[in-house]
Amino acid sequence: MSPQSSIGHYNITSKLGEGGMGAVYRATDTRLHRDVAIKVLPEAFAQDAARMQRFEREAQVLAALNHPNIAAIYGIEQGAIVMELVEGDDLAGPVPVETAIHYARQIATALEAAHEKGIVHRDLKPANIKVTPDGTVKLLDFGLAKTGEETASAISPNSPTQSPTLSLAMTQAGVILGTAAYMSPEQARGKPVDKRADIWAFGVVLYELLTGRTLFGGGETASDAMAAVLTKDPDWSALPADTPPRVRRLLERCLRKDPKQRLRDIGDARLMLDEPEPPAIATKRGWLPWAVATLAVLAVLSAAGAWLGPKLRPKTADPGPGAVRFFLPLPAGTIEPLAPAAAQAVPSPDGRYLAFIALGSSSGKESVWVRPLGSMSAHRLDQTEGANFPFWSPDSQSIGFFADEKVKRVAVSGGSVQTICEISKTGSGGAAGDGGTWNKEGLIVFANHLGTPLMRVPAVGGVPTAVTALEKDELWHSWPQFLPDGRHLLYFAVNKDPVNSAIYVQEPGSTQRILVLKNATRGVWAPPGCLLFVREETLFAQRVDPKTFQVEGEPLTVAQDIAVNESNGRNAFAVSQNGVLAYHSRGGIGRMRQLAWYSREGKRLGVVGKPAEFRNLSLSPDEKSVAVHVGAPGKLDVWVMDLASGVLTRLTRDSRELLTSTLAWSPDSQRLAITPSTAGIEEIALASGKTTPLAKEILTAEDWSPDGRSILCTDRIGNRLSLLSLAEGAKLQTILDTPYRKILFRFSPDGQYVVYVSSESG
Repeated sequence: MSPQSSIGHYNITSKLGEGGMGAVYRATDTRLHRDVAIKVLPEAFAQDAARMQRFEREAQVLAALNHPNIAAIYGIEQGAIVMELVEGDDLAGPVPVETAIHYARQIATALEAAHEKGIVHRDLKPANIKVTPDGTVKLLDFGLAKTGEETASAISPNSPTQSPTLSLAMTQAGVILGTAAYMSPEQARGKPVDKRADIWAFGVVLYELLTGRTLFGGGETASDAMAAVLTKDPDWSALPADTPPRVRRLLERCLRKDPKQRLRDIGDARLMLDEPEPPAIATKRGWLPWAVATLAVLAVLSAAGAWLGPKLRPKTADPGPGAVRFFLPLPAGTIEPLAPAAAQAVPSPDGRYLAFIALGSSSGKESVWVRPLGSMSAHRLDQTEGANFPFWSPDSQSIGFFADEKVKRVAVSGGSVQTICEISKTGSGGAAGDGGTWNKEGLIVFANHLGTPLMRVPAVGGVPTAVTALEKDELWHSWPQFLPDGRHLLYFAVNKDPVNSAIYVQEPGSTQRILVLKNATRGVWAPPGCLLFVREETLFAQRVDPKTFQVEGEPLTVAQDIAVNESNGRNAFAVSQNGVLAYHSRGGIGRMRQLAWYSREGKRLGVVGKPAEFRNLSLSPDEKSVAVHVGAPGKLDVWVMDLASGVLTRLTRDSRELLTSTLAWSPDSQRLAITPSTAGIEEIALASGKTTPLAKEILTAEDWSPDGRSILCTDRIGNRLSLLSLAEGAKLQTILDTPYRKILFRFSPDGQYVVYVSSESG
């Protein structure tokens, strides 16, 4: 078979690969005008009835499966299987732990679908798993059996990881099907196998994803690999240090040599991957506040979405005997709140209640809800529409919140809502606040957000006054918390340079403050002396001296996959004074979104590409491509999608902390201006992928001028608009500077005007 050959109405264009059971070609379907993959049995094998039977069986097996993570089959044509063409690379490790879990979850769901139809893969290995450019995993080669005496130019029969699937003569008592390094012990012995053989191979593949090492393929031949499968135990010390305990438990259960002791259902593997991780607390770590409490409770709010999922799912757990675990769905008729990666679910100081924000699915407005942790239901507090960021009174009887550019309060039992004060529009442009705290002396301290220090006001109402002052290069102060003495404030200071953002302690009225910890997001104090903070989406507990506020010892891991947004310092957890911890899990990959065309009347015209975790998008001037951020806020990469084919191309591969701002196209559609959070503005050339710094100042790229000579950019607050002249050595010229926040700048087509949104009117 060669290019320009044809099979039926399929024109062969190139060869993709070859194995012991045939060669795979890329071809064009001349009827449906699509590219396909065609697997052709070697001529020498086509005369073997048994091999032809297995070949046809693969087609029948694939045809019975219709799953997004399994390569689809389109038909059989002249001794060839016509299949979905899966673009992408073979699965390979090592990859970050969360990526490995994401891939493993997809593999498990695909195997689960196959097992439910009574289909066992028997040859699961990285070479039979593709990862598409958008991160979708596709399983290939269901039911394919290759014989040991077969040879192929592309695969060595002595390779333990790429050896042809081994098969003893079908008339013998034992039959070995599978690739040596991935076959289960019962496969290696030629015994009958069932779905537990796939579970073993799943464990081997996951181990390789995490470690980058072949678990049983270190020998020189397939026989060495089979011997290792039968006699050696996995080297658990090779797993990355940040491997979650639930993943370690899953691997141990998948890789038990006795199939009777092995995990029995791949669906259980998927459930284990999705389990929230309880805090890893040992007896000698009793300084953690919830570890020493008589009846400590851990309330876990996890989510299967971008930042806050469709359900709030608290899990309560006592690190000692008598742990209680339960799930808390969002109330009927509500959906996730809008504010991302923030503390929207807060336990009361006495640990008896959980106040949380939920969005009415019909009204489209947020409200405050209260759930007693000892009750099966929650109730909505009237007159709290538009609420965000609840915080508690010290006696657990009232709740403060932000709504309508005001700070308000309401009794936990309901009733009239009282306005405490208005939020200053200076700098923030009427922002809805950024956290509050309330002490026993009746003083409330709250954050105004962009461009302002912390403010204080009596809980009975009054005019707010500043309680902190912004230091050099600080953008704003946020998320205050009164410490147990009611005098000291813990708060987060956002710096122009994110590496200098930090958590401080300060007494109101004092100009002196103490640096507790430099971090990209806020921290929370838990008595008697523990700072909780998030780093790399992991929640840590750090011991802190309650007198000097200096950190002591090493931090301990409490939970993983915490929702965060490092561009504004927010993260989604809160803790009570007696050890109730509530947090939102990011849920792995976040919310998948589908790009689609719409008419100006709002009619959906068609989709583009496949769903991914898209964050922003910008159409190229020639309308042939769209630039997108893919990933979680604070951990984004830049991709470009070809609109004709839907194919995504990745431009950045370091998951840098890119601000979720506009991706600015050059007029020739060949370059992009991007905004990393740790630098100025950078240019990416699409053809080469080369990145070039354009400005070192902490700026945000907004739009490229039609003549290609300048870029509109703003400071991170949005008060100052500047023109970055590329023709004059990146000269920066301020063209608009007001105390009001401005966003979404765009040049007019002739380059003479700029349109934007301003908060000046309130």
